[in-house]
Amino acid sequence: MKKGFLALLLIPTFVTVAAAQTPGPAGDPVAGKALWDGNTTSCKNCHGTNGQGGYGPDLAGRKLTLAQFTHAVYKPWGVMPSFPQFNDKQLADLHAYVSNLPGVSEPAAWRFPLPANAPKGQVIALATIGCGQCHTPILDTPRRGIAEANGDFEWFKHMIYDHTKAMPEHCEAVGPGNPYCRAVRMGDYSRARLQEDQLKQIYDWAVSLGLEIPVTTAISKAAQAPNGFTNTLDVVNKGVEADNVTIHVVVPAGVKVVTTTGDGYKGVHADRNTKATVAEWQVAKLMPNQKQSYSITFSKAVEPEHIKGSIHWATRGGRPAGPKDVAEIGGEEKKEEGGRGGAPEGGRGAAPTPPTQ
Repeated sequence: MKKGFLALLLIPTFVTVAAAQTPGPAGDPVAGKALWDGNTTSCKNCHGTNGQGGYGPDLAGRKLTLAQFTHAVYKPWGVMPSFPQFNDKQLADLHAYVSNLPGVSEPAAWRFPLPANAPKGQVIALATIGCGQCHTPILDTPRRGIAEANGDFEWFKHMIYDHTKAMPEHCEAVGPGNPYCRAVRMGDYSRARLQEDQLKQIYDWAVSLGLEIPVTTAISKAAQAPNGFTNTLDVVNKGVEADNVTIHVVVPAGVKVVTTTGDGYKGVHADRNTKATVAEWQVAKLMPNQKQSYSITFSKAVEPEHIKGSIHWATRGGRPAGPKDVAEIGGEEKKEEGGRGGAPEGGRGAAPTPPTQ
């Protein structure tokens, strides 16, 4: 009886020891390289294309143990965010890859150096915290995300401190088709290491650069109709739901509106803000990734470049629209900046650099 009782007492001990000695998954350096080089991770933006370091420390040749490497990813020190989205096999593969890389005599230069006379928000984003090493020095993708979500500072804090939860929420809100939703590449920043006042300076500076309005328009060439010439206006919402939407199309001088199509048409009237005659539609909602089409038949042919107007909304994503939250009809859609076609140093027009979400 005593032997049986002793055996029962020892079973948990044996199970614990066996679990502790169970090896993790074997790392595959080829799979690790594919993960490192691919578009679902961004490790290389701080640690160098070949693990040679940069903004972050060099990993090549360091010969960290898998336990050390795993701890650094899940519970990092310094300003690096934690990355709970990686599983054990992915970490083993990444570890196997960087462990086989040759060491370097000194780390490489930062991916993006700090521009001269950078404002405080940019200094924090690029140099203190390192956000700009992935998102470019003018924070292209965060500014796009803020615009898509009509994001206030509380939204921004959630996106930074709880990114691995917030990004899927954002992707669900804006709907399918967002190119930055293919993977959650960024980690969760520590509230202790990235202070809220620092984050507020980053947010205010990013917003001051201007946001990309996610409602876009396209106007067709005039097509002859039995009673005039018809242009079609396509409106696409690339962001979160917009509510109580007003569409104004300016009626050119010397031209009359003969007829229109599209739900919510309210007629033609003089607009006090633009001091012009406008055709107006009022729409209850513009849903994410929804395209709505409207047509307007003029008494004379009007080329698309001569058709102007605006689209306003009361709220987007449940938050009130700001004074600049308006899409222009007839203006070109903003071209991608920084990580989407702009200048890496904060100007515009240089070679593109892939951004990170």
